[in-house]
Amino acid sequence: MTLPKTHQFKAISEAIEFIESKLDQLLSTEMVASHVGFSPYYFHRLFTGVLGESVAEYIRKRRLSEAAQLVHSTDKPLLDIALAYGFDSQEVFTRAFKKMFGITPGRYRSLRPMAPYPEKFKATWEMLEHLQGGLTMQPKIVTREKECVIGMGGAFQQGDSQSIGKLWERFQPRMPAIKKSRPYAVGVCSPSHPQIPINSPDQFAYIAALPVEAITDVPTGMVGTELSAGRYAVFTHKGPITEIMHTLNYIWGTWLPKGEYERREAPDFELYDERFNPTSADSEFDFYVPIK
Repeated sequence: MTLPKTHQFKAISEAIEFIESKLDQLLSTEMVASHVGFSPYYFHRLFTGVLGESVAEYIRKRRLSEAAQLVHSTDKPLLDIALAYGFDSQEVFTRAFKKMFGITPGRYRSLRPMAPYPEKFKATWEMLEHLQGGLTMQPKIVTREKECVIGMGGAFQQGDSQSIGKLWERFQPRMPAIKKSRPYAVGVCSPSHPQIPINSPDQFAYIAALPVEAITDVPTGMVGTELSAGRYAVFTHKGPITEIMHTLNYIWGTWLPKGEYERREAPDFELYDERFNPTSADSEFDFYVPIK
């Protein structure tokens, strides 16, 4: 299988090698992202889009896979194995082991030699087959001027569309307080914002906002930010907003790694205009990805 030799795919490959070398050590998404030179926010989206699971989930499965090898092939105490692979206690290890393999580690060991030798969970070429296929969604490439926006923001975890939806619900009745706004709304995603604290497990800042001429007269409880000037790849999401993750996973996990364009460090954003109707299956809105 021939895979694209892009900056993004190279980062995924290097990240997996780094994870493999640190399975028995302290390891976090931030450490992996830093090793390959990406922000944790962007790398999380890239990794999840490509492999279909988060960095943390991949690390947990790899550690459980390695631990299962030791449970099967050695008589080391289960607690020692649990601690060696980052589990705080044997109880936590047992729950995770049973969830992944359908059997407790103690029961698994007691079935030797009849129990099958556990296959290692590891990224395979088959997991990346979607990178081989043709594009299913061609973006428009546009150039935008800088734009100011004002809105209500918060810190969120990746994929938490329900909480982001509640932010929009709180923001809608307050929209009239924003002066001289333009007739559309934007949802701005950024790894950080000076007025929005981001504490674990949250991973990024999101602002439900309206475009304005300038960041002045910011209402109480709101923040301002800028959408940078430059080129953007514009993807149109068609259908219910509840299915937005399909579009996002395609952008981060298939389109970007193919490498025709490289992402530019700037906030990405959703643009909601008259085409958007949250209760209609025919709804449309655009997702803007900054590119070089």
